[in-house]
Amino acid sequence: MNRMVLFLSILTLFLIQCVQKERRPTAVENKNSSYMVAEKINYEICKNPQKNYLEQQILEKVLPTYLQNHEADWEKKIPIKCVRFAQKNFKGSYAYCDTEHDRPVVTAPRPCLTESYTTLIYNAYHDVKNCFNLDPRGSFLQIMIESGFHLNAINKTGFDAGISQFTKNGILRVLDTNLMRKTREQLLITSSPSCQRVSNVFDDLQKESSGVDQRCSMMSVPQNPYRSLVLHYLHTLKDQIFFKTEFLSRRPEISNVVDQEILEQFVYMAYNRGITGTLRLIDGYIMSRKKVNHQITKADLNLIQNLSSARKILKNDSDKRKILKKSRIKNLNFAEYAMIHDQTYLLTMAEARDFVKVYLGEECF
Repeated sequence: MNRMVLFLSILTLFLIQCVQKERRPTAVENKNSSYMVAEKINYEICKNPQKNYLEQQILEKVLPTYLQNHEADWEKKIPIKCVRFAQKNFKGSYAYCDTEHDRPVVTAPRPCLTESYTTLIYNAYHDVKNCFNLDPRGSFLQIMIESGFHLNAINKTGFDAGISQFTKNGILRVLDTNLMRKTREQLLITSSPSCQRVSNVFDDLQKESSGVDQRCSMMSVPQNPYRSLVLHYLHTLKDQIFFKTEFLSRRPEISNVVDQEILEQFVYMAYNRGITGTLRLIDGYIMSRKKVNHQITKADLNLIQNLSSARKILKNDSDKRKILKKSRIKNLNFAEYAMIHDQTYLLTMAEARDFVKVYLGEECF
């Protein structure tokens, strides 16, 4: 069996386990849980059609079931105010899209934050997470940074598009080996309500859709935000399998302390800076710990838990940072090491985490 066949076999098995895993009750489903209490959200009402363009498309093209409350179907959830907060505070750019075959028009204002719009995004995020047995807390900060949970967020320079900010290379990577088609086949045979809602709008995608001329394939309704979020999962899934089968087997220094939580953090980091850059950073950290005879622990590698303390290091003046970079500090976690080595993505994530924590505590992550 060659390497590609082995890879696909592992991938197919992983997909089957994801969509057919038996659902188990959790504390989140307790009637006394704060997540079961509907919170008052002041949604926007926009009369200007220039801001209300997504609301009009949603009401015309999206089936009513996608705008209803489906919290009873989800094993894990975050409050809808988390998504609303991210949408309200996003400072990026937006695009107009009429159909999935269009080239984005990058002159759109921020869409009106109506109840329909925010609910659609909230439902899609949780349906995809629940369908594939993922914790919505795990990628909240990443999606907040990438798109602010906006359907039509766009990078005007590279045309990274949609809620998951897909590039041409990212789309082509997921389209390789017919991964989308295989995923939909698995979704269609599950009885999960979340998976059924995903499969009803998750159709196949052709390679030409990766081009800028059709980048609306990542932003148009009714296919999105579901399509973009599933592709985000498939992209990170391929990275997870790489880390499990290729990376950790060659790094005995950390293989015994990298659990699923740490693995997902590596994958989210790789989503932004690429596999090569992420591996280089991790290997650099391993070498730095060897120099001071420090055995790496899970606590050392936990990016999310260490982001705030690491952010303080980056605030130091340049001379202090140079000293830190050259010195052999025994107690230095991976987040701090990354900050010292100018990882601006982690700085952005740290700032976002601290910002959300001030207003919403730790309910979102």
